Amino acid sequence: MKKILFFSCFLLMIIASGCSKFLDKQPISTVSPSNYYNNEAEVNAALAGVYSPVAMEFMWGGRIPIRHNASTDESFYSVTNQPVGVWWFNYDASDPVVTEMWTYLYTGIERANMLLANIDKAAMDDTKRSVIKGEARFLRAFYYFTLVQYWGDVPLKTAPSASVNNVDLARTPAKDVYAFIEEEMIAAEGLVKAVTDINNTERISKSTVQGILARVYLQWAGQPLKQESKYADARKWALKVVESGVHTLNPDFKQIYINECQDIDDWKECIWETGNWGNNSDANRIGGRIGNENGVKCSSSNDQEIGYAYGFNSTTYKLYHLYETGDQRRDWAISTYTLNASGVKSAIAATNIYARNCAKWRREYELLRPLNKNYTPTNFPILRYADVLLMLAEAENAVNGPANAYQYINMVRRRGYGKPANTPDPVTDLSGLDKNAFLQAVQDERARELCFEGLRKQDLIRWGLYLTAMRDQAIEIKTYATATYQYAAVAAERVAERHLLYPVPSNEMTLNKAMVQNPGW
Repeated sequence: MKKILFFSCFLLMIIASGCSKFLDKQPISTVSPSNYYNNEAEVNAALAGVYSPVAMEFMWGGRIPIRHNASTDESFYSVTNQPVGVWWFNYDASDPVVTEMWTYLYTGIERANMLLANIDKAAMDDTKRSVIKGEARFLRAFYYFTLVQYWGDVPLKTAPSASVNNVDLARTPAKDVYAFIEEEMIAAEGLVKAVTDINNTERISKSTVQGILARVYLQWAGQPLKQESKYADARKWALKVVESGVHTLNPDFKQIYINECQDIDDWKECIWETGNWGNNSDANRIGGRIGNENGVKCSSSNDQEIGYAYGFNSTTYKLYHLYETGDQRRDWAISTYTLNASGVKSAIAATNIYARNCAKWRREYELLRPLNKNYTPTNFPILRYADVLLMLAEAENAVNGPANAYQYINMVRRRGYGKPANTPDPVTDLSGLDKNAFLQAVQDERARELCFEGLRKQDLIRWGLYLTAMRDQAIEIKTYATATYQYAAVAAERVAERHLLYPVPSNEMTLNKAMVQNPGW
């Protein structure tokens, strides 16, 4: 895909920049709503600002999958010299990683609010205007979805800030935030383009909206709100993606991640992913940390050729042993080697499970040379078709039982074994399970297929399993890990009820007199 850099800078409450490779505009000076939003170019510039948080290294371009979701039953944070942070369950309301996530989500929301409040005054084609409205409404709702998952009740703000003196906003109950997300995403689905009209994985398409809506409804149906009627809605929206007929599983599991390292759009599988490109070596970049912080550990000093990687995310004993004989995903998702200072691959002993890092995104496949030590052009998948199929299997089972749900989970399993996804296979296919056993099968399959993709923590929370899973992980580490990795059990043992939600950042508590802190913080 042609790389196009766009910067938009505007002053509202904060002077911030937004950038995207799919919009083309020269840098503009600081502006205000009174003299901006006059034409299509300016509206597109504002839209880029709304998109901007998605690919940032502090968000889905790095922190969300790598740090916010580092500690689950499928992974642990394998760094001993950083014993403080969300990945160690040793943090408080002043934690910078918690604060930056909250801040950037609300920055994206504020930009969307500003765009939606001013877009109608722009001189531009009404059809294009409607598409942009749909994208902005979806992104605003998606940012709120992320907030409500991590913080529960949050201030629901749907209009631009009028004054720096008006910052006291009470928290809106989570159920009402979900209702707003639902309304906005359904409206957006009718406005945005079909993926076949975009041929692009970074812009919002109808498939994106439909698939994320299914995710929203599954989260809503589970803990803590337990609105079980929403399983039917999850089924409905996931089925829309499947019945569109435009999405298929890539027949080669590992190729999904090679494509992301090489900026090859595979929208049939990767419905929505971050728009990272470049490696931050100059201004024309939106480099992230995918493959760098969460890649196969590489201590090479020649990082410009081999690709330095910290190996922050490592597998658990449980995840490694969830894979069955013949499942080709294990040795791609989980490293079988490390790289030494010369870039030579050294095999990891079969018994040394905890030394194995996340290996989905491998820097050796990056095309941009020389490599940057810390930044990569690698995209991150926010929504894959395999995820949609597994969500549909789960929702179908919840509504009607497993009879019609096998087809969806079995497609994912077949591909995992390197077999045609649409051809029944007696070795891989599940059958004969009751409703509870099928749910367990889905839970395990989501770990095998989606590990390290930033979904497991919220999955476990909505299933009501997170606290139990972390206690079990502590026992597992003490039982199976060598002395080198016993520190990970200490982190898992710290998990308590309060860790189901993040604390409201301390600066927000100080500035917003209407804010109330989450329990336990």
